[in-house]
Amino acid sequence: MGLLLVMMSRTWYFSPERVIAQPEKDGALVAHVGDLSSFRLNQVAFDMLQMLYEPQTPDGMVEQLCQIYEVDKEECARLVLPFLHEFEQAGWIVALAPHRNELPLHARYLELLKRALVNWIYPEHELQVSYLQSDHVASDKLTRSRYLRDISQIEAEKFAELLEKKKHGFVTVLSHTLIGLRRLNHLEYCAREIFARGIPGDFFEAGVCQGGASIFLRALQVVFGEEQRKTWAADSFEGLPPATLPQDAGLDFTESDYPWLAFSQERVEEHFRRYDLWSDQVRLVKGWFNETLPELDCGPLALLRLDADLYQSTMDILVNLYDKVVSGGFVVVDDYGAFEACRLAIDDFRRERNVQAPLKWIDWSGVYWCKEC
Repeated sequence: MGLLLVMMSRTWYFSPERVIAQPEKDGALVAHVGDLSSFRLNQVAFDMLQMLYEPQTPDGMVEQLCQIYEVDKEECARLVLPFLHEFEQAGWIVALAPHRNELPLHARYLELLKRALVNWIYPEHELQVSYLQSDHVASDKLTRSRYLRDISQIEAEKFAELLEKKKHGFVTVLSHTLIGLRRLNHLEYCAREIFARGIPGDFFEAGVCQGGASIFLRALQVVFGEEQRKTWAADSFEGLPPATLPQDAGLDFTESDYPWLAFSQERVEEHFRRYDLWSDQVRLVKGWFNETLPELDCGPLALLRLDADLYQSTMDILVNLYDKVVSGGFVVVDDYGAFEACRLAIDDFRRERNVQAPLKWIDWSGVYWCKEC
């Protein structure tokens, strides 16, 4: 068993689809959205499945289980390996061979980068800003300073809620990406699949906000020795356009209402530079999608990520870029579950183009599909 664990230790496992769970006395009943199959898991198995919401190696899972249940590694391995095999056979998780250039520190770097991008490193700063903007700031300097120092304990419930939001992509504006750890983990899965299968093409994000997801996409290219690929990041860098179609009625994400969605091109470039990921292979495309994308000389694309919220903007991206996505490439949509307008655009486009590839849920909002021939 120990030898088998060593042999498998560098293989990555990941659960790319959203899992819904109904807690039970000694575990949970779990299923995928829209999937008729389900599993009744005991607490240990449920803990293992939850671990796989981010890429894991078997030995990494063993280390975590040993800490939780205080058992030795051999006993953990006897639990982990059959579990991974069964769920891989069922199609619930995927096994990804390590990249030919991968070193152990690469995973540590990517994990730290994800935490930095969602501001998991200093989340108490967001509570501190909120407190200082409130109407109940202590007038006494010492009292105020102590409150700010201890705010994660004083406001423990808010602090825990903030971390949950950062995991699952609920908006926390004081971070370099709003998409959360789960969707960043999923982008890593997509990139690993692309590199492992030799899928050609660049990465393209349309709707970049502060640039965090694009920064992570570029980091994945650099870490795995795929620097020759380009990272495209298209945005107005002025916020979202006013709604003009009936499908977008009632949605106003313009800069005057949502300033946190409007970061200048210069600011986004500066964010790339802060992470030491700016290069000639990073291309920022400024302007409204219906004006810039039709004539844009880009592609082929291995990954297209849409984060446009509105029906019109989402359709502009798909109409102009979908044909540049290669067979086997990924299309990732951020707002399918968050905004009906985005959902309608995706559904209409897939129906009009007769896209048969299954649409799969990443989490409560994000979806993706793998483009077929």
